[in-house]
Amino acid sequence: MATTYRTPITIDSLVTHGCAVCRITHEDLTDADTSQTLTLATLAVGRGESAIPANSRPMFAWANVIVPFSGGGNSAVTIAPGDAGDIDELISAVSIFTGASGILPKSGTYALGTFKAAYAPIATVTTTDGTCAGLTAGILEIVIVYEQILTDSVTG
Repeated sequence: MATTYRTPITIDSLVTHGCAVCRITHEDLTDADTSQTLTLATLAVGRGESAIPANSRPMFAWANVIVPFSGGGNSAVTIAPGDAGDIDELISAVSIFTGASGILPKSGTYALGTFKAAYAPIATVTTTDGTCAGLTAGILEIVIVYEQILTDSVTG
């Protein structure tokens, strides 16, 4: 039986790293009720990717409150990033209301580094004593760092 030699494959050639940065402002929140779910792929900004590519694994996530959310008679506002299967798997519902600031690290149940054939992150914003549409201030960014596994590189 003949021996077939192949070009060595390094880990670097099989994994690419990316960062999805999604910005949410009070203007994105238009629902006239106390909860709204946003698809993060439609809110990408800057150098980040518009969506997490197929065959990826989220490695870390955080939210950065740039301007706390307020207005419209609301007494509390929380955000919970995750996906359709578990709406708060990246960050459990955390306050983004007046007084919130800075980095809010991962606190959800998601086991970072778990492979996902398709990952479609969402964020659920919930208000108390007012509506999402009533908010008059607020800006935050959700950052998801991921590794894409290039499975086509190892077939055959």
